[in-house]
Amino acid sequence: MRKQIRGPRALICRQTVCALAFAITAAAQAQTYPSKPVRVIVPFPPGGAADITSRVLGEHVGKGLGQPVIVENRPGAGAVIGYELGARAPADGHTITIVFPSFVINPSIRRVNYDPIKDFKAIAQASSLPMAFAVHPSVPARSLKELIALARARPGEISYGTPGVGTTQHVLGELFALTVKAKFTHVPYAGLAPANTALAGGHISMVVTNLVEMTPFSSAGKVRPIAVTTAARAEGFPNVPTIREAGYAELEATNWAGFVAPAATPAAVITRLNSEIVRTLRIPDVQEKFKAQGMSAVPSTPEQFAALLQSESARYAKVVREAGIRAE
Repeated sequence: MRKQIRGPRALICRQTVCALAFAITAAAQAQTYPSKPVRVIVPFPPGGAADITSRVLGEHVGKGLGQPVIVENRPGAGAVIGYELGARAPADGHTITIVFPSFVINPSIRRVNYDPIKDFKAIAQASSLPMAFAVHPSVPARSLKELIALARARPGEISYGTPGVGTTQHVLGELFALTVKAKFTHVPYAGLAPANTALAGGHISMVVTNLVEMTPFSSAGKVRPIAVTTAARAEGFPNVPTIREAGYAELEATNWAGFVAPAATPAAVITRLNSEIVRTLRIPDVQEKFKAQGMSAVPSTPEQFAALLQSESARYAKVVREAGIRAE
């Protein structure tokens, strides 16, 4: 007669069996993955950096996976609609989400139904986009040092535009104000295009913007860039110093993008997706297409992107708290 195991040993056995069953199921899923088209949720409208990145990569990644990659734009509520949809998606690797800094900023400024760290697994970073501080030509400041002195002398008179409350550019602008101990007036717009247009028209004094959106106005002499936020000087703007060169290394920042999947997605599926995304990011034609949009391809491991999400979440939450930023 077989002896029946009871007590703690029985619990351990059951846990072991469950773990083995889970591992076998995950391995089986990974071997058959993908079994249908892969959907990429883009929490922004068509035509923007997120949309372009997803479509450029999707074509090549789909060929590598043997299944088409379908881009689905789900904008709204400061990208919250798309991020929440991604969190609720089946954890089988057939739905992934492209994320930007708003992904980790949103929980600090508004009520959301997702946790960027607990509800998702990082797949890979995809790109980085340099940002810049630019002023209207009428502003008597040709350097960041002169701008800071002007703002301190005229508290609140220097207005700066961004693509909206809680965006990367807004939080960076508030971090700038806190760091240099000067008061600026934030003017939110419904995107970077109207913010840069307002600066070019002299309706505001300054803008915190993606470099690529500012370039046409700068080329026309309608705005004057005074600092870029990246570690190195930007290609095409060799005479514009970095924020570090201006003496404020703590303000270095990029407008990054990357891909995530629901937290329960099998590790083997994450590895497969990462492999295809990294392979695609190293294709010269893809790098050239990114470059044409002012972006740089940034291949990474899941662990590297997860570390970026963690550090950026902590960094921006601190700024949001100290500056008292809340969604309107």
